[in-house]
Amino acid sequence: MFKLIRNLIYGAVVFGLIGMIVPRVGAQQTVDQILTLVNDEIITRLDLLWSIAMDPQAPSPVGPVGSDLLSRKLDVMIDERLVAQEATRLPTVEVPQAEIDKKRTELIKSFSSEAEFRERVQSVGLTPQKINELMRERVIIDRFVEFRFRSFVVVTDREIKRYYDETLVPQLRAAGQVPPPVETPQIRDAITQILKVEKVDAEINRWLASARQRADVVQLAEP
Repeated sequence: MFKLIRNLIYGAVVFGLIGMIVPRVGAQQTVDQILTLVNDEIITRLDLLWSIAMDPQAPSPVGPVGSDLLSRKLDVMIDERLVAQEATRLPTVEVPQAEIDKKRTELIKSFSSEAEFRERVQSVGLTPQKINELMRERVIIDRFVEFRFRSFVVVTDREIKRYYDETLVPQLRAAGQVPPPVETPQIRDAITQILKVEKVDAEINRWLASARQRADVVQLAEP
């Protein structure tokens, strides 16, 4: 999921910005380039590198980054921009610093060590202030997903039983384990959470497909 986040454009200013130079940590520099416009917000190459740096599943951005990875990240960031834009239309309450700090701590814990996280973000010039901005956006997106999708998800007893019979039991037996009864609270809770995630993802994907059709997405350069 959360293929979720889109940014957009600035009209004539765009072409004057393409190719601008952005300082990088240390003596190195990296060329930033506007790649895509999403409803008048921009996504730059540096945005993609920042996203890669903060993704524990992605390769380190310290070395050369392949065009395939950048293309996949661009697709994800378009989704993210679209969700973020929709989220700003809702009445919002200020995001407290404590919530931003919590989100950043959760992110750091998803890496093998804090040192690895620091190395990755520093390699692409991510400052603590910018990380806070990105964490604030993630909090707002999480709130939108909770309000727009997760709060409406309902998992029925029939769905739980079907998942238990058709998925969980065969998996446990294949692993040489005896399946506990479906009435076991831990089993029901685990299945319920799995099905909720699946339903939320499906709803988000449907929403994104529609949002992409309505959105004005203009690609200016290859990542």
